[in-house]
Amino acid sequence: MGGAAGTVTGKVVDAANKGVGFATVGILNARDSSVVGGVLTKENGDFSVDQIPLGSFILRINYIGYDPVFHHFTLKPGNTSADLGNFKLKSSTSTLKTVNVTANKPAYTMSLDKKIFDVSKSLTTVGGDATDVLKQVPSVNVDIDGNVSLRNGSPTIFVDGKRTTLTLDEIPAESIAKIEVITNPSAKYDAEGMSGIINIVLKKDRKPGINGRLRAGGDTRGGYNGGGNLNIYHNPFNLSLSYFVHDRNGPYSGVTDRHNLFNDSWLHQTTDGKRGGLFQMGRIGLDYFMDNRNTFSVEGGIGGGSFKSHETLNSLYQNSGQDLDSASYRKTYDDHIFKFYSGDFSYKHTFAKEGHVLTADLNIRKSDNGGHGNYNTQFYDNTGKPMNELASQKNNTDGSSTYFDGQVDYENPLTKNSKIAAGLKTTIRNDNSTYDVFDLDQGGKFNFNDYLSSDYKYDEKIYAGYVQFSSQIDKFGYQLGLRAEQYQYDGTIPSEGLKFTPQKDKLGLYPSVYLTYKVTEQDQFQLNYSRRVDRPNFWQRIPYTDYSDPQNLRKGNPDLKPEYTNSFELSYNKFIGQTNLMATLYFRNTNNEITNYTEPFNNSTDTLISYAINAHTSNSYGAEFTAQTQITNWWNITANLNLFQTEITANVKSQDLSNNKFSWFGKLNSEMKLPASFSVQLTGRYNAPIATPQGTVKNFGSVDIGVKKDFLKKKNASLTLGLSDIFNTEKRESYTQIPEVYTQTSLRRRASRFLRLNFSYTFGKQDFTLFKRKNNKSRGQSDQGGGDMPPQDQPK
Repeated sequence: MGGAAGTVTGKVVDAANKGVGFATVGILNARDSSVVGGVLTKENGDFSVDQIPLGSFILRINYIGYDPVFHHFTLKPGNTSADLGNFKLKSSTSTLKTVNVTANKPAYTMSLDKKIFDVSKSLTTVGGDATDVLKQVPSVNVDIDGNVSLRNGSPTIFVDGKRTTLTLDEIPAESIAKIEVITNPSAKYDAEGMSGIINIVLKKDRKPGINGRLRAGGDTRGGYNGGGNLNIYHNPFNLSLSYFVHDRNGPYSGVTDRHNLFNDSWLHQTTDGKRGGLFQMGRIGLDYFMDNRNTFSVEGGIGGGSFKSHETLNSLYQNSGQDLDSASYRKTYDDHIFKFYSGDFSYKHTFAKEGHVLTADLNIRKSDNGGHGNYNTQFYDNTGKPMNELASQKNNTDGSSTYFDGQVDYENPLTKNSKIAAGLKTTIRNDNSTYDVFDLDQGGKFNFNDYLSSDYKYDEKIYAGYVQFSSQIDKFGYQLGLRAEQYQYDGTIPSEGLKFTPQKDKLGLYPSVYLTYKVTEQDQFQLNYSRRVDRPNFWQRIPYTDYSDPQNLRKGNPDLKPEYTNSFELSYNKFIGQTNLMATLYFRNTNNEITNYTEPFNNSTDTLISYAINAHTSNSYGAEFTAQTQITNWWNITANLNLFQTEITANVKSQDLSNNKFSWFGKLNSEMKLPASFSVQLTGRYNAPIATPQGTVKNFGSVDIGVKKDFLKKKNASLTLGLSDIFNTEKRESYTQIPEVYTQTSLRRRASRFLRLNFSYTFGKQDFTLFKRKNNKSRGQSDQGGGDMPPQDQPK
């Protein structure tokens, strides 16, 4: 294994000589049929497998609905590269159907350590954003405000394995290649995130020749989207360019009813608003494949947006008989702009020994934001007569954020069945924010309001290192890992000369253990454990009170402590024919859980204030069942069911806020590839009521549908029509109570039922020989072009 290594290339085609993408290509040792390597074919059917030792092998090709293909080949000194040509698949006689369609690659694939959702298969999210994509992913929940939970816990969300300054609604769905869900990460990953990691992987093409894609679309809410990408590959360089523009208009509404028990009064509020704006993002990347051992990559990005919101709030204050005492009417306007820049550099070195790899990454993110807004409030008596002059306020905001991380990872197979991995990482983040409020006086002049204004800065540093060892003994495998993180946080209010430095964390140790037992390759168990941490974010800690809604105030809590979670999982994975079944039992114990708490503000009869607190403990245990089945070669279904019990224990100001509740949620995703180049996707999700420390979030659900038509001679153009929330059921309805203080019900809705229409066009020639020069042979490259493909990406 430490000697010379070779490369095998080829192409998989169907009966019409059309390339077959995502077929499984395996390289087996001819002597004992052990697996040497393997890849999935690219969308055009091409494949390239490198780092193959010299000797005799068997090439094995598998694809759902087709007979397997086997081919013997040999690599020898002086002939270490082999172009095996085209391999034509034949439809399996056991799965032939009368409908003439091509096989449909499942959008959702599962393994015991990671679940991957291929967004390129999603029709209902075309023209949407990352929020729409995550709503479809099993195990993941997204509410109407874009808050994400994973198995009813808070995950860490990355973009391309890194933190991002973007919010989910600022990431176009068309820029996403796949979603990776890791519910119990190993020591190699950051320890942040109560319930695991969700990694959003952006598209990055590495296809031979010049190729690209253009797209545009709009929806019935008045939003539109557009963009394109261009990829140019000629050994040893790969250049990629992309641009996206996304405009959204999102009307919303809400109703709140509160009964103040201590004075038997009532508050009824209605809200109507609209938030919309424009977001743009451009990226450029360059890969340099210096040789078959060394690859350098650099990428830069720039983007920004402008978002505007308009809102009206009607408040009715009622006595014990629910007769009107007084009322208020408030109009709010906010205009927010931001811009960001990003730069990434990575290096990968592959040693001669298979699996022996060294990688290094440097990443930086810089963002700036600012804006202004105003509030105009008019109060009325019980007859509807104005009580005083119009009260007006305006505000100005300004802020910036800088994020940097540097990381080195090393993997070395010590033996055929064991491997050691280690790495170091440094993360530095600096944020600052200024919020200035001005009141209009009777003379028409705006005066600075020091009480409502705020400024805040914080610095966050994380120094981490990990080591993990894995080994396989017959059918039993194990992986032991330990991660260490040193966390530092400092916050200041410059205008007041105040500094908030929470008690320094001790060096945090976060072990992980994975145990696997393979009954067969299609039938295996896994037991794993990890310790994780969830640290308070900027807005939870900032010592500032938000008075934008006078009856529902919000503030930060600088005394918040991190929460720590011990997570256990027992999983069983089995393949039965064309069906992949996974069942998981899980238990999650969290100490100092960060949760939201609401109480009367300064003993007020009609004003509440909410802030984050540390609960004592929270236990969540449940069972998750996921099935992905290929019913026919043109129809596949993914179903997900999650059953869980939540127990929360908290005591705030001598109040027992303990609560427990059984709940569940389910998702169903159906994808069909029909005749005449039509595709249909139907997705549905339902959430049963969920317990909170002070109440319940009520049940909700929705159903989406998307239809796609491919056309033109090469089927490289398409129209996609999607209808979101067919039955208009998406909402957030909650019930909150504090005994002897108040009870409250609230309902929030967004304009979730709307149509999207999108057009896309793919162009270019995915051809290895497109840039061939006369002196290619002198460089040792085959006329077949197999040497022009970049090395296969390895999962990080």
